[in-house]
Amino acid sequence: MTNRKSTTTTLGGIATAVLLTFSLAACSGGGADVAAFCKASEDLDATMADVDPSDLASTGGAFTTLAAEMEKITAPDDVAADWKVLTGAMGDAGAAFTELNDLDPTDPAFVDKATAVGDDIQSDEVTAAMKNLETFSAENCKA
Repeated sequence: MTNRKSTTTTLGGIATAVLLTFSLAACSGGGADVAAFCKASEDLDATMADVDPSDLASTGGAFTTLAAEMEKITAPDDVAADWKVLTGAMGDAGAAFTELNDLDPTDPAFVDKATAVGDDIQSDEVTAAMKNLETFSAENCKA
């Protein structure tokens, strides 16, 4: 049986994977639009820096804030669709983490919701978007 601790540990791992994507996107340099994107992506690290994944309300708020900040960033055309996918996934994760906080961890709905948020963040579409953003950053942004 899945309990709240193991579920939040798993969700914490997902949150860490998302943060690594932003760390990989952190960069400076390149052309005008690319440079602005790289700098803005770098600034996102602070949004999630002090999040404790075991605090579902805090994690939900951080993902919601992250999505709102991402929406303000204009991605280069090459990765605009990927950025939109990742922004949506972060917003959905924020709502899901917040909803999880309001559920009793012994309620089957808690496990179902936790599993769904994990599946959503690790979906083929989100994984591909994160990979494309990582590749774009590696090719176009200087560390």
